[in-house]
Amino acid sequence: MNTAQSIRYVFDLPDGTKRAMDFRFDARDFRLANAVPPVAPFWAELEFCQCANCPLSAAQQPHCPAALQMVGPIEQLKSLVSFDTVAVTVTQAERTIHVETSAQHAMVSVLGLIMATAGCPWTDHLRPMARFHLPFASETETVYRSVSMYLLARELMGESDEPAYDALKALYENLHVVNRGIAKRLGAATRTDPARNAIAILDTYTTSLPAALARSLDELEPLFDAWRAEKKQVI
Repeated sequence: MNTAQSIRYVFDLPDGTKRAMDFRFDARDFRLANAVPPVAPFWAELEFCQCANCPLSAAQQPHCPAALQMVGPIEQLKSLVSFDTVAVTVTQAERTIHVETSAQHAMVSVLGLIMATAGCPWTDHLRPMARFHLPFASETETVYRSVSMYLLARELMGESDEPAYDALKALYENLHVVNRGIAKRLGAATRTDPARNAIAILDTYTTSLPAALARSLDELEPLFDAWRAEKKQVI
């Protein structure tokens, strides 16, 4: 029997207090299953700064699913400014990670997890990465995971003979549009800047992917020497 999965973030704030955030996910498809606020703020309405490429309709979906799930975390951390140092402990079934970092980089991890699992039709493509959530990943780790996810998706969809990486680059172009829309929402949501800066940081991953892809693949290529040698032996 499938049971819900969860990820917990605990923030140790500069004033000595703690803030805990529990994210619960459906065990089958890893969609975020947290309750949404009973009264949503105006900036979570779908038509407020709606992303230019959003396929949702306010008639069926009155609120942006990602923004709706961001309400709680943003409210909990509204006292922080971007460069406050916070200690963050992330507990998953497989591991526990503890880091000290800036508030804005902590929010990158939280908001990225929410966006990938809350039901946005574009960021939903990143849900396989969220299932194997790696908090505070480096650029090279992110590229490796993105490419691995993409190639596995192509294989599962029977598209392994399609031109490599074109669809991945197109996806990240659309994610850039989504990030711009979310940034506008968060600009209206809060006067403090960690959340807004976190989206800006996430967006640098989307806009720099083509260059990062080539650079990171060059760096990673020597790791696959054994595979190349094996192929030569077979030939």
